Amino acid sequence: MQSKSFSERRAGVVLSALLILWLAVAACTPTPAPSASGQGLSAQDVWARPAKTMGDAPMEGDTQPMQHGGANSAVYMRLTNDGAAADRLTAARADVSHAVEIHETVMEGDVMRMQQVQDGIEIPAGGQIELKPGSYHIMLIGLTRDLAVGDTFPVRLEFASGEKLTVEAEVRQP
Repeated sequence: MQSKSFSERRAGVVLSALLILWLAVAACTPTPAPSASGQGLSAQDVWARPAKTMGDAPMEGDTQPMQHGGANSAVYMRLTNDGAAADRLTAARADVSHAVEIHETVMEGDVMRMQQVQDGIEIPAGGQIELKPGSYHIMLIGLTRDLAVGDTFPVRLEFASGEKLTVEAEVRQP
């Protein structure tokens, strides 16, 4: 059996060292942070109305009394479902208020009022739904802190499929 030449042994050592270096770099490379999307579900243009916790009048169209002693606000967004099956937004959570509910604005005669959506909001397969003023929205009831223009806060969305999606809401003027 012939022994390997110095050049061949050196090439083997260099290749081994490069492989070890590549594996070390790959192990240390952080995985990307999760985006505002899940299994086919994503949220775009997520924003909330500014509000102060003390002394604010109810938002336009808000005929409900202030609950929990604080002001209310609302979160809006576009939800997209790129999946093959419809899904349903069933709940939302945010630590900036005492309660979070999914609402819709409805006209009753000449009066516009908000009401809680009991069964959630369907997002069709391959489609989208917009949560916007005068329509569906996520109601923040009894704010625990002021929401000033430029602030951001996380909102956790929960779907009938079991999917959970955390999005960042930016406070801005409508």
